[in-house]
Amino acid sequence: MDLQVEWAPCDLCGAENWEVLFIGSDRRHKLPGEFGVTKCRSCGHLQTNPRPTRKSMQAFYPESYGSHSPNSLTIRRTKRDLRLMKLGKKSIFGSIILPFASWRFRRLIPNWLEGEKGLFLEIGCGTGWLCALAQEMGWQAIGVDISLNACLAARRTWNIPILCSDSHSLPFKSNTFRLVVLCHVLEHLYSPRQVLCEVYRVLGRGGWVALEVPNADSLGRQVYRHLWNSWDLPRHLHHFTPTTLRRLMEQAGFQKIRIQSAHYEPFILTTRWLPRKNLFARFMRLVLGLPAWLFLPLLVANQQGEILRAWGLKEN
Repeated sequence: MDLQVEWAPCDLCGAENWEVLFIGSDRRHKLPGEFGVTKCRSCGHLQTNPRPTRKSMQAFYPESYGSHSPNSLTIRRTKRDLRLMKLGKKSIFGSIILPFASWRFRRLIPNWLEGEKGLFLEIGCGTGWLCALAQEMGWQAIGVDISLNACLAARRTWNIPILCSDSHSLPFKSNTFRLVVLCHVLEHLYSPRQVLCEVYRVLGRGGWVALEVPNADSLGRQVYRHLWNSWDLPRHLHHFTPTTLRRLMEQAGFQKIRIQSAHYEPFILTTRWLPRKNLFARFMRLVLGLPAWLFLPLLVANQQGEILRAWGLKEN
């Protein structure tokens, strides 16, 4: 593996004055290389430095990478949700079935846009599951992803227009879309600022962007420190806190920004690292996990959950 790395300036402020927090490696696929997580001394943004060059980064997304795999669990879950959504529209129990079946879509779609129809764009759509749910909800869905394998899988599975393209320069006219979604994508980009400026350009007046990213200010990060699962080096190039995410969205021109914190999986702090097959460990997961849920409302209120969801408006 011919690994080449580079140091990059801060994507938020352009400074090159870094404090190295720790040096880590690829814990998911065990590929070679060491990469740092650095903090900008000028604005506080966390960024991976050094990072693989664009050419070298391709090796860190093997064919087995979950978001690009046609055999992923996400596709099976989406097919289940689509069946339930179709059933809910015909059933007298639709008011119960539909909210459950569409939850993975509705968690990202602001409630002030529910019931609307228009052009929907997902950047970094992977195998297209969110586009499929959006289409079932009445949107005209289009996806963009840099992985050819993911795009082919999405087209075959959902019959939705998916473009294989670099999101740093979107192949769309200005003022086109009503809603653009980036779900766990922003942290993978070489320049989130450039991509959000492109998103602002292609959104129509009154259009919204919806984002979901890991929360580098979460309690999980503070507890696990360099072992926090969502560092995911070197694929995650940027690590956002509520403050830096808001600043980035403001720089791109978005207004009426709203940021919420939420948990991502059943409370990871006390249970994630315990084995699942050992009977005693499963008992301890239960004993430690149930009380941990009591802290969830406090974490969400303090924006310390495992993920951040953010929305921004293009007013003009």
